[in-house]
Amino acid sequence: MKSLTLTLSICLFFSIYSLAQQTLPDTLKAKVEISEMDSLLSTIEEIHEDSLKSLDETLYKNIWNSTQIHYPTNTLPNKTDTIAITFTNQGDRPYFHPYNGKVISKFGPRHGRMHTGTDVKLNSGDTVRCAFDGKVRLAKRFSGYGNLVLVRHNNGLETIYGHLKAIKVKVNDTIKAGDLIGLGGRTGRASCDHLHFETRLFGQAFDSNKYIDFETGMLRTDKIYYANKRFEIDKANFKKKPLPSDGGALAAGGGTKHVIRKGDNLSSIARRYHTSVRKICAANKITAQTTLKIGRVLRIN
Repeated sequence: MKSLTLTLSICLFFSIYSLAQQTLPDTLKAKVEISEMDSLLSTIEEIHEDSLKSLDETLYKNIWNSTQIHYPTNTLPNKTDTIAITFTNQGDRPYFHPYNGKVISKFGPRHGRMHTGTDVKLNSGDTVRCAFDGKVRLAKRFSGYGNLVLVRHNNGLETIYGHLKAIKVKVNDTIKAGDLIGLGGRTGRASCDHLHFETRLFGQAFDSNKYIDFETGMLRTDKIYYANKRFEIDKANFKKKPLPSDGGALAAGGGTKHVIRKGDNLSSIARRYHTSVRKICAANKITAQTTLKIGRVLRIN
C-alpha cells in the first residue's frame, strides 16, 4: 500500500508539473515547480518515516518480552561483529547514578556461583533512580531478584534494579535518567538491604564496573565495545587479544584444556564445556575461590 501511495504521489507530481508547463505564464512555472516538488518530497518523507517506524516496531516486538530477562538465541549478533555502544546519545539526559552507596559485592564468581551484578548498600525505602533514558521492559517480582525493574535504554543496553521494597514504574513506561525506579529493600534472595544493579546487552550480563566508577558515581568512558560476548572500553583491545577460533580450548594429551582470558570465571568455563565447577576444581586441584590468572591453562577433562 505504501509503495502504491509513493508511486501515485510521483505520478501526481509529474501530471501537475506537465499541466503547469502548458497553461501557466513563464513567471509562474518556476513557482509551481518548486511548490509541487516540496509537496512531493514532503509526501515521500512521510511515507519513508512511516516505513522506518513500522520496521522498527516489528524488530522491537521480536525481542520485547515483559516476562523474561534473557533474549532468544537468534537475536544475538554474529561473532565477527563489533558493536559500539554510546552511553548517552544526542538529546538524552546524562547518566544518573542509581544510588550513591558502598559497594558490598562486585560482579564475578561468588560462593561457587556467578554474581551477575554489583550490590550497593542502602537503607530500606531509599530512592533508586534510572541510569539512562529508556523504556521499562520488566517490572515485577522475579525469582531471586525479588522486586525487579528492567529498563531497555536507547543505546541498546538494559539495566536491572533488584531487591526493591517497592516498584514505582510500569511495563512500557518511558522514563528518563534520574527518574524514580523504586524504593530500596531486601526482597528476593538478599541478606541485607541493598540494590542489585546489573547491566546486560543481548541478555548477557557484564561487569558494570567496566564503565561506571562506583566510588564517584560517574562514567569512566562514554563508549564501550562488544564482540563475541566480550566487552572492552577500547576497540583496539579486540585486535590485541583476538579470540581463539575454538573459544580458548586446546586439545592436549587426549583431553581438553582451557586458556584463561580476561573475563573468565569458573562458572562461565563450566557452562562453556558442559561440565561443573566441582569437576574443574578437582581436575586442577583448586577451589572455587582460586584466583584465575590470565594465561593459565586449566584441564577440563
